[in-house]
Amino acid sequence: MVRVDTLQTVSGNVLKQSPVLLEGRAAAAGAHGNCSSNMNLHDVGGRRRFEDSEFTLRIYPGNIAEGTIYCPVSARKNTTAADVIEQVIDRLRLDRTKLYVLAEVKEFGGEEWILNPSDCPVQRMMLWPRMALENRFGGEDYRFLLREKNLDGSIHYASLQMWLRVTEERRRMVERGFLPQPPPKEYEDLCSLPDLNEKTLLDNLRARRFKQEKIYTYVGSILIVINPFKFLPIYNPKYVKMYDNHQLGKLEPHIYAVADVAYHTMLQRRQDQCIVISGESGSGKTQSTNFLIHHLTALSQKGFASGVEQTILGAGPVLEAFGNAKTAHNNNSSRFGKFIQVNYQESGTVRGAYVEKYLLEKSRLVYQEHNERNYHVFYYLLAGTTDEEKKEFHLKKPEEYHYLNQMTKKPHRLHWDNYYESEAQDCFTVEGEDLKHDFERLQLAMEMVGFLPATRKQ
Repeated sequence: MVRVDTLQTVSGNVLKQSPVLLEGRAAAAGAHGNCSSNMNLHDVGGRRRFEDSEFTLRIYPGNIAEGTIYCPVSARKNTTAADVIEQVIDRLRLDRTKLYVLAEVKEFGGEEWILNPSDCPVQRMMLWPRMALENRFGGEDYRFLLREKNLDGSIHYASLQMWLRVTEERRRMVERGFLPQPPPKEYEDLCSLPDLNEKTLLDNLRARRFKQEKIYTYVGSILIVINPFKFLPIYNPKYVKMYDNHQLGKLEPHIYAVADVAYHTMLQRRQDQCIVISGESGSGKTQSTNFLIHHLTALSQKGFASGVEQTILGAGPVLEAFGNAKTAHNNNSSRFGKFIQVNYQESGTVRGAYVEKYLLEKSRLVYQEHNERNYHVFYYLLAGTTDEEKKEFHLKKPEEYHYLNQMTKKPHRLHWDNYYESEAQDCFTVEGEDLKHDFERLQLAMEMVGFLPATRKQ
């Protein structure tokens, strides 16, 4: 057994391009509203649950069924991807001799996570942020796609090979002198700078790379990433295929290239590989970890989301709730280190994974700096529990806890029900945050990971 060990992360929040083929939107059957207002919720033990809720998935078949904008499909929490695809095939009368798969596009757009037939799209959708469920990201929100699968198990992308062929032909024309050489305005590798000093290095990163929306730059085998804090279309399947089994430095710098080199080096040398990711708060380390994990598993699964990916997907909200906190520079800053070990079989197939946290900032429990907060879970708990649960757990109002109100601008707060109405910003409020929704998302994530009800309550 060989394994590749990945250690924390490096880069930026970037992303989303591909045209939407299948949009997941939570709504009452036949309705087209948002999740918060139209979901058919009911209480179990005093808490909102989703088991019997019915959702409408709008399926955009794209080139698979020309002339059809979308096909609405009703689904529940336990409806599988195979069931959804079967409904689409029946309604659109698709060719049953072909194979189809359902793919989830994450918020960092373009990157596709292919669902196994037994995966439940609604469960995955309920882990999305509230703004994604309310479709407030416009053309860049989280989505599901309908894809056609080739006989060899790979995903069919009609224009990919043509795009790669045109790119290669253009490169050869430039080498032979039939096309003008591009002006030497930038250096993909800082080691290639003719005059290497602090000024030329920073100027190349800022003016000639970052301002051209090229956030990745090499320093030899090291990848520098600058967080753009916006979506960039550089994570779609075209790039996944393009960087597969390519030598580092032959193509434009990309985090996929780093993952690809680690994977193929592991297979060829039969030795463990380690990717170290570090950076300042808000630099995008957690986001880069997601890119690496997805690409590493996709290389071995031919695009299919493995159980490893699904577990890490569900573990994400749990780790964030208990290990992330608002700081002066980042509303969702990781206050701990993370070691992720992905184990492979000799054939290159993912066998399992192990996640370990370390260096947890325990001092934050009792003390926070000005305009910073304690760990998210405390705020989720006080805002999301029902009145019965508050009595059972003997919970007080947030302003009564010294753990939470040390450095607020106002000495007292109103009730949680109108915490977002206050004009003055303090450590209890974060713009765009919905604590009640985040608490429900945490509950569902713990359930997906395998927490028993008694364990979640404890």
